[in-house]
Amino acid sequence: MKMFKQATLVAAILLGLVLPQMQVDAQTAAEKPMAIVAINNYNDLSKDLVYLLDLVGPPGTAQLVELQGAGFAEMLDTTKPIGMIVQPDGILGYKLLAFLPTNNVDQILQILAGFGIIAESTPEGLTKIDAGGTPIYIKQGTGWAFVSNTKEALATPPADPVALLGGLDKQYDVAIQGNIDAIPEVFKQLMMSQIEVGMQQSIQQRLPNETEDAFEARRAIAQQGMKDVEKMINELESITVGFNIDQTRQSVYLDFGITAKEGSDTAKQFAYEDTTTQLAGFLTDSAAAQMNLSSSFDTSQVEQFNVTLEALRSQAIAQLQNDPTIPNEELRSLAIKAVSTFMDVGKATLSSGKIDLAGSVDLSDAGISVVAAAVVPQAEQLDQIVRDFVKIATEQDPSFPEVEIDALIRDDGTSFHVIRIPIPEYEAEARSAFGDAVEISIGMGPDRIYIGVGKDNLKRLEAAIAASAADKGKKVSAALLKGSANKILQFAAEQTQDLTLQQAAAAAASVAGKDTASMELTAIKNGARYRIELEAGVLKAIAVGIQAAQAGAGLDDSPF
Repeated sequence: MKMFKQATLVAAILLGLVLPQMQVDAQTAAEKPMAIVAINNYNDLSKDLVYLLDLVGPPGTAQLVELQGAGFAEMLDTTKPIGMIVQPDGILGYKLLAFLPTNNVDQILQILAGFGIIAESTPEGLTKIDAGGTPIYIKQGTGWAFVSNTKEALATPPADPVALLGGLDKQYDVAIQGNIDAIPEVFKQLMMSQIEVGMQQSIQQRLPNETEDAFEARRAIAQQGMKDVEKMINELESITVGFNIDQTRQSVYLDFGITAKEGSDTAKQFAYEDTTTQLAGFLTDSAAAQMNLSSSFDTSQVEQFNVTLEALRSQAIAQLQNDPTIPNEELRSLAIKAVSTFMDVGKATLSSGKIDLAGSVDLSDAGISVVAAAVVPQAEQLDQIVRDFVKIATEQDPSFPEVEIDALIRDDGTSFHVIRIPIPEYEAEARSAFGDAVEISIGMGPDRIYIGVGKDNLKRLEAAIAASAADKGKKVSAALLKGSANKILQFAAEQTQDLTLQQAAAAAASVAGKDTASMELTAIKNGARYRIELEAGVLKAIAVGIQAAQAGAGLDDSPF
């Protein structure tokens, strides 16, 4: 997961440097473009838009959009996509080639003239228009109009420009792909210099009340992070962002994909190979929401991670030793012990080469119930920290909430402790969800940590543990967070008696079995893909909320 976060940061920086400078010329078959933009053909795109607007728009919106788009469609071959590619041109230059499936350039130019954009002919037989001081050239080909910022790019335009899109137009309604390995080295160096300047500025001097040891630890972490980013920039291959309206899935989704050069260390770290879980019982379809993170990772990086953890340990301990807000030395010693124990457990987990955690939220008439678990080597070390904390807290604070130590001890040695936090009588909604007290359970055993919240959570934890034992090694997503809009909105509506929430819940339930919002991480060849997906029921619920907000503000709900 750290690798994916780093890649996301690098991707954002790279796109920020490259996309504003897309002023470029056409591609030859042998050249790899720096960027590709693909838009699905008009027929498919318009059908998808109509489907979406029928779900979320006021009545008649989809038909109005169809009518307005009909005039534009007459100028196009509606079976072919629109695209653009961007390539380097020399050391600092860029060149682009855009293509539109039309034989009616003159009609398009007439429309532009209505906006004050006047075209003129060039001696080469091209059409030239001025775009904010930048000359743009257009050439009418057979079935295609080609657009570029250079005349040379239009001398021999490709006969089949669709092939340049690499199939993106088939995967998404709209997509942008940046090929990082095609970016000139000078721009990678420029980006690295900008990152390094920012990093150096952040570690030039100590922060207020920061010890020398903590400062050196922070410096070491920043310098290692700089090396990680530089390596990733050199090993990344591509970044793809794609949006699609999928009528078959009855959903819309946004994909963010990253790939690395084959055989590189970065590609190996993206290889989420073992996406099985030992905690399947904590993931149930009946839950209002659930999440899991289950993946193996390349242990060759463990030593580097351990160096980072040790630096964090030193930094945290130094801060605790000099923190004037800690009331006494007993608590200070416990805090330092807790930090060291957490770091030891973290190092053990990294050394195992596997991350496995899962949890779910249940919403019912009985209230809110949460159960979660994680596979954590040496988790039993944390048990003594909890016991020591409770002992000191109850001795020093008579008002500390009731804690039942060893409320449940399992045969495998796992001990569960339960804390009950009273809810004031005036907190009616909280009492409705949790009762007169919030009950929180935490259990720690040889290689597991369990957490439960809500009424009867210990019973749910025991049931989930038993179900997990019966379904060991179940295949799951590398990472997944999803929730049922109907269940969540219905519960909220019952708690608040809010009419809009009731209507939104009903809208979410109106598309049978399609009321889920999700974020999912999956492995792809030499990389990973992060998808945010909203099913049809979620979209309808969102539309209800938007319409209610517009009505409250006295706004017209028409998009026109």
